Amino acid sequence: MCRILLTILFLIMTASLLYAAQKESVAQYGDDTQWWCTVYGTRTKDIGPAEAEQFIEKYFASKGLSATHIIHKGRFVEAEIYKNGRRLDVILFDRKTGRMRSTY
Repeated sequence: MCRILLTILFLIMTASLLYAAQKESVAQYGDDTQWWCTVYGTRTKDIGPAEAEQFIEKYFASKGLSATHIIHKGRFVEAEIYKNGRRLDVILFDRKTGRMRSTY
């Protein structure tokens, strides 16, 4: 009985890991950033300013949002996020770690 439960638990954990590996390459607010690094926030190289802008615009466009007023502040990039002309959020993207967070 114990062996069956352990096998089921192992299969569930394996399926979860496989599903997570298929997710979009970079995700917001704490998800895995597999495209640029192996573990969220663990970078092998800094993201360039132009590359950071492209990522921010592409990421939010895929969610039906637009990123505008992109401002570079050293290693950080600040952007305003809009939907249908209404500002929803202001985010801060860290080019060193690949992390993105809301400034609200």
